[in-house]
Amino acid sequence: MYRELEICNYLPNNYKTQNYQEGSMIKATAYAGAFVGAAMHALLPAAQADTVTDYEVIYAPAMQATKAPKTVLTEITYAGDRTIAVGDYGVIIFRDSNDQPWQQAEVPTSVLFTSVDFADANQGWAVGHHGVIAATTDGGKTWQRQLDGFEYIQLQKTHFENLVAELTAQQDEFDGSDPDAEEALYVALDNAAFALDMALVAEEEGPTKPFLDVRVLSSQVILAVGAYGSLIRSTDGGASWHIQDNYVENPDGFHFNALAADNDYVYLAGESGQVFRSADQGSTWETLDSPYYGSFFGLHVDAQGNLWIVGLRGNIFMSADQGESFSQIKLEDTVNINAVVDAAAGGVYLVGNAGVIGWVNQQGDIENMTHASGAALTDLITNKDGSLTVVGQRGVIEIPQFSSIQQTTTTKEQ
Repeated sequence: MYRELEICNYLPNNYKTQNYQEGSMIKATAYAGAFVGAAMHALLPAAQADTVTDYEVIYAPAMQATKAPKTVLTEITYAGDRTIAVGDYGVIIFRDSNDQPWQQAEVPTSVLFTSVDFADANQGWAVGHHGVIAATTDGGKTWQRQLDGFEYIQLQKTHFENLVAELTAQQDEFDGSDPDAEEALYVALDNAAFALDMALVAEEEGPTKPFLDVRVLSSQVILAVGAYGSLIRSTDGGASWHIQDNYVENPDGFHFNALAADNDYVYLAGESGQVFRSADQGSTWETLDSPYYGSFFGLHVDAQGNLWIVGLRGNIFMSADQGESFSQIKLEDTVNINAVVDAAAGGVYLVGNAGVIGWVNQQGDIENMTHASGAALTDLITNKDGSLTVVGQRGVIEIPQFSSIQQTTTTKEQ
């Protein structure tokens, strides 16, 4: 897949071994082949497509493109009444109502953005490849880079140097009276030393870790997650960022793909069926019993407080008790599901690969439809008039009503 291939291209040869098979893909595996990348070059000025290479994309401003709404777009959200969508080549577009044209924002980077979220109508954050985090204070019209991959590497290096020193000092104090504690400390030290080694490799070879999701808990507290168990947190509106990787039990370095939150918890899900929960806005995390051991790509808390987790092969799970237990809703089409939002008529809408759009009603029945384009779809919003705006492989797709989509099937909760 496109996003997966791009990440692989930047991995150092001696990076921690990962199994890049279908069960270990990164977040929304929306890009059905590298042809998408080639197609995108035709939509942007030739100067950028031909001359911006390697890590120059971090600092090269996004070029203004007349067909920006047709670029690969990964996520869409609201900032007050304004709609914001982000995607490839640093493209961020916005509009204030459905009857107005999309406008392209001023963005100081050309990386692929993977996620966007807002604290209010003005303050928002977008994250993407090469460790880039960008912020806006004017509702998405203009953006500023708050962090890049080189700065991120230095944060990792400093964090894990300090952690290795701290754990080594603790290890020196053991006298053999508590073997279990010594073993746990040894494992933690080994993991920290490995993470430090990877930061040192990255310092030599350049940024390799993309961020894959961002969740804004307030104007001050922001969380971002990504490849190889990356977790970063700010408590001052992005003025500073702090590495949190070692606060989550993830010794194999699986990818973190999705974040969601309710009034009590922040939720985190990712590769290999990982599900975590934090009761203190991401300072500490507990591991939840997973209902599935394939990859999860999307998380959502609906208006009734139900937690939805979706992912590989059409697997959809819902929890009515904040992740303590899950029930499964099986999609008839075994395609990856990438995102979930509340439906105007109750229940939730979801989107996935191969043009799949579904509606799970309040009884748990699912209507599964396929958009005629067959495009990989990565995110959606519901508009005030009940229509849907979907983004993905073909850019923006407007759907006047759910029933207008072709090829309907219905399945039941299992």
